[in-house]
Amino acid sequence: MNLNRQTVVLAILYMLTGAPAGADVIVEQLPILTGGFASDTDFIDMLGRRLWQREADNILLTQDATVRRITWWGFYGGSGTPATPPPATETIQIRIMGARAGDGLPDESVVLMDETFFNPSRMPTGRIIGVGGAPIEQRFTVDLTVPVNLQSNIPYWLEIVQLGDVNTMFRWEDGSGLLTGHSFSNPLTNGWLLSGGSLSFQLSAIPEPTAFTGVLVCITALMRPNCRPRR
Repeated sequence: MNLNRQTVVLAILYMLTGAPAGADVIVEQLPILTGGFASDTDFIDMLGRRLWQREADNILLTQDATVRRITWWGFYGGSGTPATPPPATETIQIRIMGARAGDGLPDESVVLMDETFFNPSRMPTGRIIGVGGAPIEQRFTVDLTVPVNLQSNIPYWLEIVQLGDVNTMFRWEDGSGLLTGHSFSNPLTNGWLLSGGSLSFQLSAIPEPTAFTGVLVCITALMRPNCRPRR
């Protein structure tokens, strides 16, 4: 039985779009609008002190996965300091680290991924964070230059921090965590400490671009009026 051109195109499109939404999501901790923690290397706190603080949240997978895209939610200021508008330019550093054997906290000697993003994709969601100053929630998304392979049943830590902008205080928003607790480090802690609560982020394995490229070439060829298989 011969398939006509339209039938083949529809079959290919179904294979691309027929998978349920979220099929490529590896980890998802959605934001809960209750607040967030400063994750910024240079900011002024409510007492007028110039400080820094870094935040990391834990990851534990049930099966091996390759991370290609990272999404997270956050806001600027608020919670004791004035809410500030998003900066015109910003730099975000993202790292995935291993866990220390002794206490399970972030191990900075085991860094699986370390990438800096200038002006990552940022979009206001229109939702208000429930803290003083009523800051607007922001959704961020980046695609990794080099995908990261994570193994199942091995603990990892995801760090997201804004770099070197004293005029804003970036806060990583609270999330509904799969694992309780996150970790933070600042000038007062002398290293990483464990804290309650979780942060909001999503790890996903978006399809390889080369796969889409091949499919698009096939579709383009099939849709050409005079295109037919060579004998």
